[in-house]
Amino acid sequence: MYNVYSRYTTLVIVIFFFSFHSVYAGLTVNPGPPQTVCKGDSAILGGSPTASGGTAPYSYTWSPGAGMNNPNDSNPHVLITKTTMFYVTVTDASGGRVVDSVQVTLSPIYQANAGSDTSICPLTAGATLGGSNNAASFNYSWTPVGPTGLSCYSCAHPTATPTVTTTYTLVASNGSCSDTTQVVVTVLATPTITVTSPVSVKEGYQVTLNASGANSYMWTPGKPDTNIFNQNSSDPQVSPTSTTTYTVVGIGADGCPGFNTVVVDVIPDTDLVIYNTFTPNGDGINDTWFIGNLDLYPNNTLTIFNRYGKQVYYAQPYSGNWDGTTSGDELPDATYYYILNSGKGSTYRGSVTIIRKKQ
Repeated sequence: MYNVYSRYTTLVIVIFFFSFHSVYAGLTVNPGPPQTVCKGDSAILGGSPTASGGTAPYSYTWSPGAGMNNPNDSNPHVLITKTTMFYVTVTDASGGRVVDSVQVTLSPIYQANAGSDTSICPLTAGATLGGSNNAASFNYSWTPVGPTGLSCYSCAHPTATPTVTTTYTLVASNGSCSDTTQVVVTVLATPTITVTSPVSVKEGYQVTLNASGANSYMWTPGKPDTNIFNQNSSDPQVSPTSTTTYTVVGIGADGCPGFNTVVVDVIPDTDLVIYNTFTPNGDGINDTWFIGNLDLYPNNTLTIFNRYGKQVYYAQPYSGNWDGTTSGDELPDATYYYILNSGKGSTYRGSVTIIRKKQ
């Protein structure tokens, strides 16, 4: 009984095995060779022939079918917009079925582009055009040609320094395909910086400069060479020792710089100019006690007392750097008294007031 059952089972398996393989026996599919095409071109899929062997006739199903004229044709035409793997399923008359695939690659020239729109300030280094995939092996042609601020018209990444907002067009090619892209370089507004000029001042005295037309300012030359205070404001105080040209850089609303200059003409004078107030509050304005022309008296000595006659500061020589402290501690707002010996036979006595304004 056991032997009969085993022989029957074996016979069924053998019959099934031969029946299964007869469905696929000899059926061969050729999906065609891999191709590289230009964007918008049609590719013809399948081989010559696409199916052979097995039992004719054959039926075909290609996928994905988007852009394809007939997904059930042996050699369909398909419009290529991106690199795509196409699959074909071939079924013969006996029910045999084989699946194969072929890739159609979009030409790499379409990776090249003119770059992203950007903005620049006039008189700056400019903007680098071209995308990160602009290969050196491609051919490039940029327009417009002429005085439009391009450093090169056949480079992958030219530098653009236009004086007005300009649209640049790039045609990239690799011998078989070409692509056209554009980039806009916007030229931002430069602020017009207005200054008060000319300016004259007696040596040792301070004068206030003034600029307008920007959101922020930076004056040069700065301390310690030219005794400039509140250097990052529109109206710094200066006390140059000789005629000096100051340059102000102003940053406008678009972040672009503008420039202007002012000449401070210094009238020679040797008198000491002693101011009676300063505001050591850390705002960069009048934070130390300035004495004009003190540099002409290098052997001076300065002693400062509080109202009780206690010495709170001493310097020999004094160079204009007292910030209202004693032994590193802030002194209270009050009037203090000084004795300044010029070192050339003159002694000056008076008072100086510390006022710390709220920041």
